[in-house]
Amino acid sequence: MNKHELQSIQKYNRIASDYDNSFDGKFTAKFKQKILDTVLLNDGDRVLDVGCGNGSLIYALKQKADIHAYGIDISPQMIAECRKRYDGIDFKVSNGEQIPFEDNYFDTVIICCVLHHLNNPQSFFTQAHRILKPNGTLIIGEPKFFLLKPFIDYIISPLLKAGDNKLFTHKKLKRLATENGFIIKDIYKKKFMQLLSVSKTAY
Repeated sequence: MNKHELQSIQKYNRIASDYDNSFDGKFTAKFKQKILDTVLLNDGDRVLDVGCGNGSLIYALKQKADIHAYGIDISPQMIAECRKRYDGIDFKVSNGEQIPFEDNYFDTVIICCVLHHLNNPQSFFTQAHRILKPNGTLIIGEPKFFLLKPFIDYIISPLLKAGDNKLFTHKKLKRLATENGFIIKDIYKKKFMQLLSVSKTAY
């Protein structure tokens, strides 16, 4: 485990019990609502939320359709909070670079405001492609502060002590997706928010 993962675990363990009222919880709420409003789900789908936090998004998705719901998070306290709050959802402690599910298992994988915390985002895309069914959907939500990107990447991020807080442009997200066997379906950009929906190629 590297220092970025340790920092993330320490931070999110600390705020797990009151995550919704934390800065992170409030910031990600609009991303989660947009995903909830736009994602297409069918009864019986298997859906995974990577970096599920306190489980609020995957729980809301389960209310939208009768899905088989799963969530993983690097923070043991976050997963404990999930299990305390929600029955009928499979929660595991795991990071986004080694995802503990079999190949071609999920219909939809969601990663919301988490990719920038990963030490190796490339590993996540490899794992997402592996665990998604052919033609399965990957939804990526990431902050968008492009004018401040150099300042945040090199000045602010080292001070945050919550993982590797690099920012992604939509062009970089598209490149990572297409280089790893995904086809771009939809891109949403508004103010500080960007959402990318991609489909796993059926080879």
